[in-house]
Amino acid sequence: MEKQIQDLVDSIRKEGLEEADRQKAAILEDARKEAGRLVKEAQEKAGAMIEEARRECSLLEQSTKASLEQAARDVSITLHKSINDELGRILSASIGASMDKDLLKELVMTAVKSGFSDAEVEVKGADADALVKALAGQLATELKAGLSLKASSGVNGLRISSKDGSGYVDLSPDELSALLMPHLSQSVRALIG
Repeated sequence: MEKQIQDLVDSIRKEGLEEADRQKAAILEDARKEAGRLVKEAQEKAGAMIEEARRECSLLEQSTKASLEQAARDVSITLHKSINDELGRILSASIGASMDKDLLKELVMTAVKSGFSDAEVEVKGADADALVKALAGQLATELKAGLSLKASSGVNGLRISSKDGSGYVDLSPDELSALLMPHLSQSVRALIG
């Protein structure tokens, strides 16, 4: 009987150990599956994060390029405007320097002979009073017919206007410069444009 008990104990022990080994193997297999699932899930998340980072980098790169292109356009426009403004100032100053008493006198005489005999002529400049006096002598007939000559601080250069207010011609350096700018030679426009 003792042998039977021993055999029974050995059999129970063997079955217990086998059951423990089966459970251990099942637990290990479940752990391996869970570990595999976790690794796969982590890899998918990492891949998604990497893809999202790539999209964000691409958007940032596109945004940066667009910003740089806009900045380049802005600089080009500002530079073009600055060059045009400076060229306009240079041209205006050059015209102003060439508008001496003799040129103004010739312009007034030409305008009066062209039909501006009933107009108001305003002159500004260092020699305005002397110019008005010189013209008054040469245009005495026109002055009697309604022409008006005067030195004025309200104009720069020469302004001829109709007395009824229907029109005027502004021959100031700024206006002449604005009129001449579109007609500058191609080489000058190529330099600024």
